[in-house]
Amino acid sequence: MAYDNYYIADQFTMLAKLMDIHGENSFKSKSYSVAAFNIEKLPMQISTVDKSEISSLKGIGDSSSKKIIEILDTGKLSVLDEIIAKTPAGVAEMLNIKGLGPKKIATVWKEMNIESIGELLYACNENRLTLYKGFGEKTQRNVQEAIEFYTRSQGNYLYAQVEEHTNKITTAITKTFPEYKTSISGSFRRQLEIITSLEWVTTIDAPALKTFFEKLDYKTVEETNTTIEFTGPENIRLQFHLASPDTYWKYVFETSCSEDFAQAWQ
Repeated sequence: MAYDNYYIADQFTMLAKLMDIHGENSFKSKSYSVAAFNIEKLPMQISTVDKSEISSLKGIGDSSSKKIIEILDTGKLSVLDEIIAKTPAGVAEMLNIKGLGPKKIATVWKEMNIESIGELLYACNENRLTLYKGFGEKTQRNVQEAIEFYTRSQGNYLYAQVEEHTNKITTAITKTFPEYKTSISGSFRRQLEIITSLEWVTTIDAPALKTFFEKLDYKTVEETNTTIEFTGPENIRLQFHLASPDTYWKYVFETSCSEDFAQAWQ
């Protein structure tokens, strides 16, 4: 597979940004950033250049050429993989938030001990960012708005955005099926700031749930022996874990606790 200039440049850009977040050699990180810029501006695809001549291209030094060759040969950059491995996924994801550069992310991570976008949004809501250098009220507001935009674009929602909707669905289900057990679970039950999907555990069978949601113009998007998912006009995924009366509370526990807690419990 031939890797184009944009792909190669992206590897260098990510490496430079992560190095800045970790506070590593600023000269090296800047050189990688410059290399990314020069790679994008090349008039030809670097994959078509003889490997022995890559280091002689304008703006490409010996160190960068070796890394480019590694990407062309393997599709990966080992030094980037190494720094990604020691970076919390949520910290790396912050690079997608407009207005948050590596230096600010370093502050968020190392001084505020925040390792996810959800935690960062919570800190904004509590007005905690303004306590740190480089984060005034305007910056904090911009970060909050950028997070809200990002989560929507990823198909996620803020807890406050779906709270009323979730409670209405739960109430409607329990009124329609009073003889069955139904409980909200997942990230909403844990009251996380960012909700990827709405989950319930229920003893209602799949056919009855289908009939109920079809009347509300919802569509079944996925169904297995243990789960069924719907989407409606709001485009929010509703997932139901199908349990028997005997396994009901076990399912509520397993689908509501964090993965780390579940592993520790086992």
